[in-house]
Amino acid sequence: MKKNQLILVALGSVALFLPLSNMLGFNSKNEPITAISGTSANFVSATEIFQNKCVDCHSPGMTRMPIYAQLPIAKQLMAQDIEKASARLVITKSMYSGESSFTPLMLARIEGALRNDSMPPTLYLSMHWTDSVNDKEKSILLAWVAEERAKLAWSADTLPTLKGEPIHPLPLQVKLDPKKVELGRELFFDHRLSGDNTMNCASCHSLAKGGTDHAKVATGIRGQQGPINSPSVYNAMYNVAQFWDGRAKNLVEQAAGPVANPGEMGAEWGKVIDTLNQVETYRSAFAELFPNEGLTKATVTQSIATFEESLVTANSRFDRYLRGSAEILSANEKEGYELFKEHCASCHFGPVLGGLSFEKMGRKQNYFQQRGGALTEADNGRFNVTKQENDRHLFKVPTLRNVELTFPYFHDGSVATLEEAVKIMARVQHDKDLSKDEVDKIVAFLKTLTGEYQGKSVSLLKEEDFSVISK
Repeated sequence: MKKNQLILVALGSVALFLPLSNMLGFNSKNEPITAISGTSANFVSATEIFQNKCVDCHSPGMTRMPIYAQLPIAKQLMAQDIEKASARLVITKSMYSGESSFTPLMLARIEGALRNDSMPPTLYLSMHWTDSVNDKEKSILLAWVAEERAKLAWSADTLPTLKGEPIHPLPLQVKLDPKKVELGRELFFDHRLSGDNTMNCASCHSLAKGGTDHAKVATGIRGQQGPINSPSVYNAMYNVAQFWDGRAKNLVEQAAGPVANPGEMGAEWGKVIDTLNQVETYRSAFAELFPNEGLTKATVTQSIATFEESLVTANSRFDRYLRGSAEILSANEKEGYELFKEHCASCHFGPVLGGLSFEKMGRKQNYFQQRGGALTEADNGRFNVTKQENDRHLFKVPTLRNVELTFPYFHDGSVATLEEAVKIMARVQHDKDLSKDEVDKIVAFLKTLTGEYQGKSVSLLKEEDFSVISK
């Protein structure tokens, strides 16, 4: 027989076994689980759905295989399903039994799959047709997702009816030591942290330019062109890690990197510390605020990080909407938000609409092929840190707060307008071609995310608002 005929025969054999497998059920590797006491009715129903229709691919090591799982073709296809599914979402026994919580990322991915009808995949359903999720089950799962989100600390000051939304407002106040914030602010703007006294942190992260530099790639000491676009420093405290590839685990590590990078600020930390120690006001400030350590690389980077933690741009129009000002958004903006939830919120969720996961640039279509030009080392993304092939072209999802001000877009700075960025992302991430009307509405929503810094709209900030007198 030809190869195609063999496949058809094998799939036909699978089809013959399907009714029998549905009658006989699964093996006893996973026994039915009852949700623990205290869980809601929605969760009890949701966990039944998970166990009946999800765990076979999304719970590696706990899978219950149907009796036809060892048949030719079926075995290979099911193994591929499990590999792909578990790379995207793992549902452990402790989760679907109610003993541990689903993360916000998992909730976003589950909701995204439900909204887009992308799970289970069509090919999977060709062998497991009883595993489709019907409208009633979808409603139960979405209600449970909203219920779980309402428990998050992020939703504390959200209007009760909106607590289940994928986005929550930024806090109006961030509790930090004001003296450490001010010290970090002075260091953030101090040119003595660069090798030739020409650059400071604000050179690439201007607070008057949405926390970026409005350049395709960053420019370092002596005019050197960097390999990648500068992400915004505003709201960076919410990121799961720092830099596009996540090579810094927190803001302290991030603050240390550019100073000593020969292509960025081009300094040596030892010399920087010696220089700063010659400034009396710095010595006294560090002695007061860090009495055990004094002025060191660790305390300098901690101070800068503390200042960056203060760069939270709260009170956007969308924040006010989430707090109860229903009329503050136009009909177009509200429709844009609904479209955003359908197409974007599985990655762009949480207080800053992103920053909480690493995603492949081009999940459905090849972004780099469409962009054109040679691949660069920076295009490797997370792979440059982990050296794991599965991490190639994965990038930390950018936050979308103040996104109308953080152009150009993407890690390569290749897109000048927000409209074009929305169209490209819909196409390469979801294989969807949005209409102009849909794009315009999503962009209208995104512009409601521009917040305030120190009581002034980020869109109105000027360089002179951040003048710092050199010590």
